Amino acid sequence: MVYRFELTYAAFLFPAIPLMMISFNNRYTSLSRLIRKIHDEFINKKISKNDKSAMRYLAQIDVLNKRLVYVKLMQLFSGLSFFFNLLTILIGIYGIKSSVIFFIIALVFFCIAIIVFLIEIHLSSKALKTHLEDLEDLE
Repeated sequence: MVYRFELTYAAFLFPAIPLMMISFNNRYTSLSRLIRKIHDEFINKKISKNDKSAMRYLAQIDVLNKRLVYVKLMQLFSGLSFFFNLLTILIGIYGIKSSVIFFIIALVFFCIAIIVFLIEIHLSSKALKTHLEDLEDLE
């Protein structure tokens, strides 16, 4: 059985990538808002590094730094995926048979972006669980 690559496959992926990029950008915006809020609280309260709440802030900052790296990686890989998908369409228009290679590369980058997205969501959920545990300790 001979498999035939059709240009419509790349067209199916075309709208999905920008939608994911918008989702990743929303996560970036939320993170930047949270980082600014923590920064303002930390600076305005003039908390010393030895304070117990300072340790909590520093732990949050560590998690936020990791999440920021993951969001940047998600954006990078989805951008590369979009670029290679565009190359697939462009090369496919001219009937060049190697367009399937560019499509496979686009799919691989898109898969990596989704995997990093899942890792970031796990880290985000872990951070939220820590906040819930703090609230449960108050009871």
